[in-house]
Amino acid sequence: MLIFRSPDYSVHEPQRAMHLARLGIASAICGMTLAACSAPPLPNNTPTKEEVPFLGQQMTQEQINQWRDQIDTKRQTLQQTLSAQKQDCYQRFFVNACLNKSIDAYRAQDRVLRLQENELARQERVLTGIDRQLRLQEKAQPPQPAASKAP
Repeated sequence: MLIFRSPDYSVHEPQRAMHLARLGIASAICGMTLAACSAPPLPNNTPTKEEVPFLGQQMTQEQINQWRDQIDTKRQTLQQTLSAQKQDCYQRFFVNACLNKSIDAYRAQDRVLRLQENELARQERVLTGIDRQLRLQEKAQPPQPAASKAP
């Protein structure tokens, strides 16, 4: 007859306690790491009146085209300024710091231009929607009979 004895865990109790302690520390570290790796809050991309002077105004297609031309001119000037600043940075000792500063300034100004372009695109979508509605209304109306001419 075989008799099975239950193992005596009291001998291994200190090792088991140490193992559980290590496991608790590891899980705490993982929790802190995951909390530190959470995504940063997204920047607020809603334009302000200072960034987009024509915000909330209904514009004509001609006004939209004028603003687009102004934005294109500003962007070309901005790119020329960035390239000139890059050339100046290569002459300095701290090249990377200078380049980063120039690029950050460029991105901040370009962000404003992009916000303006987005608002112009929204305005254009509104105009095309209005045109579409007008065309549909014209198609829906029955043709008017020609006025009879009196002799």
